[in-house]
Amino acid sequence: MTLESIQQQLCTEIEILCGLKRGAVNESTDLTKLGIDSLKFVSLLLVIEQKFGVSLMKTGLKPDDTKSAPNFAAAILRGCGA
Repeated sequence: MTLESIQQQLCTEIEILCGLKRGAVNESTDLTKLGIDSLKFVSLLLVIEQKFGVSLMKTGLKPDDTKSAPNFAAAILRGCGA
């Protein structure tokens, strides 16, 4: 599993969750401006746990980790190695 593949899958999951068209979320998208409320965020964390086998809440997820797809993907990759 590479950082790029995780990021690509993460972007797709965020697009589905937010009802956005394919390609709307990329490495330069500010995820904080997508209107992801707490319920959607928890849903995203559950998808991440199922898809990647990592519980980000147990690995010390920080606010900066959720600001962009590259940061989020790096947090997932760190969690996979933990």
